[in-house]
Amino acid sequence: MYRLSMTPLTIETPSVLFDLSRLVRSRHKPFGTGVDRIDLAIGLDLVARFGTNCHFLHAGIHGICRLDHSLGRAVLSHLDAAWNGSPGERLEKSTDWRLSVMPFVDRMSHRLPRSIINRQTTYVVASHSGLGKVKGGMKRLDPKAEMKRVVYIHDLIPIDFPEYQRPQTYKQFTAYLDELFDAPVQVVANSKDTALRMQAYAAAQGMRLSGTEVIIPTLTFGAAASAPVAPAVRAIIEDPNPYFVTLGTIEPRKNHLLLLEIWRMMADRQQIPRLCIIGKRGWENENVIDMLERSPVIREHVLEFGGLGDHEVQLLLKGARALLFPSFAEGLGIPLLEAGALGVPAIVSDIPVFHEIAPSDTVFLNPIDGLGWMREILARSGEGTTNETEGQA
Repeated sequence: MYRLSMTPLTIETPSVLFDLSRLVRSRHKPFGTGVDRIDLAIGLDLVARFGTNCHFLHAGIHGICRLDHSLGRAVLSHLDAAWNGSPGERLEKSTDWRLSVMPFVDRMSHRLPRSIINRQTTYVVASHSGLGKVKGGMKRLDPKAEMKRVVYIHDLIPIDFPEYQRPQTYKQFTAYLDELFDAPVQVVANSKDTALRMQAYAAAQGMRLSGTEVIIPTLTFGAAASAPVAPAVRAIIEDPNPYFVTLGTIEPRKNHLLLLEIWRMMADRQQIPRLCIIGKRGWENENVIDMLERSPVIREHVLEFGGLGDHEVQLLLKGARALLFPSFAEGLGIPLLEAGALGVPAIVSDIPVFHEIAPSDTVFLNPIDGLGWMREILARSGEGTTNETEGQA
């Protein structure tokens, strides 16, 4: 397991209202995404700093709800134990969440105590979720816009690269920003690149930013957990032949198709490294899925892992010749931070954000330079490639 840590957010008020919506939905996930873990790290820090002056909000099927402090802490403690291996009580999966929440729900959400909704409180959201997804929700909660607002922005991909998203994502994300940015907002971004994109969008839309801060998370790894290891994973790490790892949801912007085409081009070689694709299947990826399921040429050399635990991902990464990260767009790139923390080399796309976080030995390549990627992969597999690969891409 790895622990994701964050520099504390700059908050000047004596109390905070933390939007717990995404973490409530994620409470029974065996492991969290990068967004989940950043959300959790910020929530844990706010509880540690503000104690009972850290209040919790949940926007969901019950409306805009105030959660009892003890319940909010229990959710955070449960996820800290599940995702970070920290000691703490786990919430029972069989528990009816509605029964757990309803005693603490203020059914008249716009009548939340004035001791909370005022100038002495900062509303904090770190999940691209929650109150901003409720049309008119911010105005109902805080009609006079008295609370300060701190919003953590993970990326602006739905705006800057809508072609890599589902059709409805652009409207959903711009509506989310409109909901939260109708008053001055302190933006916290996960990278300088994200911060610059947010500043440009805010200027174009006439949104008011009270400030912009960049907080890049850091990762620390403990020893790989002594949990069961899937036979397919064990077979990879115990085989001395080389392999590479790509880590992330299978979706268009991750550019898995480039890697599959490279493995297809290498099919006539006697020695072919293996490729481990770690990540769940996402959306609009028919070409990739067709190759994974229907191409006999690559099937023997490309392995797909859709539900590994942290310890299994760590084992695979540590044994890989390199992490392959050919994305067209990223807000940050947690897999690159993971590889860096484990001392694993990386071959990545030549995009601005990767230059912010990549170790010094990282190789940067254009995400459509198939020949360049194949040369690097073969070189790290122990093969000479310059003359052999000319004209193959």
